[in-house]
Amino acid sequence: MEPPDFDDEFDRSVADWRERHRLREDDAVLLLIELFRVHQRHWDELRRREMPSFDPVRAEIARLAETMRTGQTQSASLLEVLRKLPSTHLAARVTRTAAFFAALASALAGYLIGRAGW
Repeated sequence: MEPPDFDDEFDRSVADWRERHRLREDDAVLLLIELFRVHQRHWDELRRREMPSFDPVRAEIARLAETMRTGQTQSASLLEVLRKLPSTHLAARVTRTAAFFAALASALAGYLIGRAGW
């Protein structure tokens, strides 16, 4: 992005102002305006030198945004594929017979530990 250039607009405004007040080309006020423009260009150039350029940062942000979009697209594709896969999660079930024998074995082990004198 280029910053807007206001020089043409400023020139038109000065020309309109000069015509409205009927000032000659060599009038002192116009010389002061020209001096102001020299001063403004000088300070603008100093500011540009002191301020770091944000162009590298903008490029990095654009690259990061593109990487993020790619990651989101790939994640969405992966989620879609995973949703279409059949479920491999089997619920762990304990049959009544296995529970009965586990309870019986626990009771027997407790009885034997108790008889051993612990």
